[in-house]
Amino acid sequence: MMVMRLVKNKDGIEGEYTMKNKYVVAISFMILAIISLTIHASNSKVGANGFLEEPFFFLVPVSYVLFFSGIGVLLFGFITSKLKKSNR
Repeated sequence: MMVMRLVKNKDGIEGEYTMKNKYVVAISFMILAIISLTIHASNSKVGANGFLEEPFFFLVPVSYVLFFSGIGVLLFGFITSKLKKSNR
């Protein structure tokens, strides 16, 4: 996702520049993790024989992978932006 901004430079001339939104991927991973956990929790039920039936149990490890991937992308973006600022 690109964000367009209209800016004025030192001479007063208006122009556009684009800025990458670094955190869209991380936030989308975390939102998908929350959605998958919600789907898993809403479809669990106790059967007639007393056993717990969880048809979407596979979403639990998937949500963990998505959540930790989001945290990893977030940390990677944060660390690289700090390194770029310190090199200037």
